[in-house]
Amino acid sequence: MIHPMKRYGFLVYHGDLNEFLEQLRDLGLVDITAKDWEATDAERELLARSTKYRDVAKQMKSIKLEPEEKPFDTVKEAVAKFEKADEVIAAAETSIHKAENEAKELKVWGDFDPAMLMQLKEEGIDLRFFETSAKQYKSEWEQDYPIDIVAHNGSNVYFVVAQPTADNEPINLPNTIERRAPQVSVSQKEAEIERLLSDQIQWQKVRARAALSREAIEKAYQKVKEEFEFSQAMNSGEVYADGTVKILEGWSLIEDESKIVDFAESQDAIYTVEDARAEQNPPIKLKNGFFARLFEPIGSLYMLPRYNELDMTPFFAPFFMLFFGMCFADAGYGLLFILLLLLFWKKIPVRFRPFGWLVFFLSLAAVIFGIFTGNVFGIQLVDIPMFEPFRKYFLDPNKIFYLSIAIGALQVIFGQILRIFNRIKRGGSILYGLSTIGWVILMIGSVVAFTRLLSAYTTSSVAYYITLGIAGVLIFFFNSPGKNPFVNFGSGLYDTYSMATGVVGDLISYVRLFAIGLVGGVIGQVFNELAFGLGGDMPIIAKQLTIVVILLFGHGLNIFIGLLGSFVHPVRLTFVEFYKNSEFEGGSREFEPFRKIGEPEELSAK
Repeated sequence: MIHPMKRYGFLVYHGDLNEFLEQLRDLGLVDITAKDWEATDAERELLARSTKYRDVAKQMKSIKLEPEEKPFDTVKEAVAKFEKADEVIAAAETSIHKAENEAKELKVWGDFDPAMLMQLKEEGIDLRFFETSAKQYKSEWEQDYPIDIVAHNGSNVYFVVAQPTADNEPINLPNTIERRAPQVSVSQKEAEIERLLSDQIQWQKVRARAALSREAIEKAYQKVKEEFEFSQAMNSGEVYADGTVKILEGWSLIEDESKIVDFAESQDAIYTVEDARAEQNPPIKLKNGFFARLFEPIGSLYMLPRYNELDMTPFFAPFFMLFFGMCFADAGYGLLFILLLLLFWKKIPVRFRPFGWLVFFLSLAAVIFGIFTGNVFGIQLVDIPMFEPFRKYFLDPNKIFYLSIAIGALQVIFGQILRIFNRIKRGGSILYGLSTIGWVILMIGSVVAFTRLLSAYTTSSVAYYITLGIAGVLIFFFNSPGKNPFVNFGSGLYDTYSMATGVVGDLISYVRLFAIGLVGGVIGQVFNELAFGLGGDMPIIAKQLTIVVILLFGHGLNIFIGLLGSFVHPVRLTFVEFYKNSEFEGGSREFEPFRKIGEPEELSAK
């Protein structure tokens, strides 16, 4: 859910603004709107510097330190040296790769001094270098030209042709490629590689020395970021009375109102306070329970809701967990991740443990669905004799297909129900939700009638026709409150077309849950059969080693592909199908109180 907010207006005399903001920052409860703020050159420089310090400090975390080295004297020098080292090391890596390829090409022709080619040319002999495949090389060419075969490299032949410098006759050697004469020797190129590697090592030492200043750089980032935010606050707000007074707009959580009022009165500030309204576009802070809060990072990949919308997080969280389980769908893989979490839980930093809990719930879903489908590390339990009595309880592919469609229909209908509340919240009246209520009645009524869940309620029953009539009236005549019936009817026709085509497309999208889970199980099964099917007359140790290698590689690859698909596709179903049906708009910014930034170790987690 969305945390209720309060809106404040502070009238501050320009001479007191600096001290007022200092005190407000120490309070750390108010989000100041950057209203009428336009960044100055100094503020742009501060922002760029803080971003640079933050990024450099993050990169330094992965560098092995050399404690015997002495850190650079200043943060500015350490950052400059680190960036220069990064630039040189990257350039050297590219140059080394290029030089190694060139050396490989040169080795074909042997190690000789290219100056000899110039001497031969001065004496009237021009050497030309050719390459062709062994099949295309013709021995009769040696009758027509002075040819010397230099090397056979795989299926290719490399040779040189000596030609008088004054001879302008073209050399007719079909299906050959003429190469440029070497400009440097192999020894010179290898010396160049050694020099580049040496330079790279020296700059890696410079980078490691710069990384000794990481803590100081994080503190500098904190200071520069605070300076930027303070300057932004100073230059925000509406100015009145020829710049002598300024009105600042701020936001806070509703439970902090008393603290902020006490602060304003202690400063003898003139202020206003009111409940936040959607049209004021307040910042958003989500307030969810333990389970839903784990899925907030996933929802933030899209955008935060508007103040007059529902927070979708608690509503999509159970579906996302279910979708992940259906896609991953292997009890063995799920148990493996749960076991790894249990083994390494104490080593996970506290700030990252919510992600650990998220992995646990997603893995649990994979275990549950893997058990229902009888899939454990690609082994089909239904094919094992001891599980024969449970065959009827396992879900076969046909059941999973229809289950995917059924779950899709459930989420679509649930999304439509949420659309009712979103429209009512935005419009301020139940009238704005009546047409969607009609669609929900139609959908639920049709599902019940076509599936014959109630024997007396079928597609030919009077009750069903009454349902259609009520739904039709709501859909065609209550979709645009305040407009005349003809406009409503036209809008209803358009909505009917959009709904009919959209819902069908949405339901088809949910088939991916069936397909991805099925493919993962098949891939695991194939690698199992491949591992135990190979070997033949191999010695027992070699055979076992082969089995282990194939199983580790195959299941490792399947886990990687499965994780990728099991995350991407549920995200897609959430942000496209579910958000569309719930009419989620979003677009608000996150609530960020004006306060001092945390300690350096907290910064590194951001």
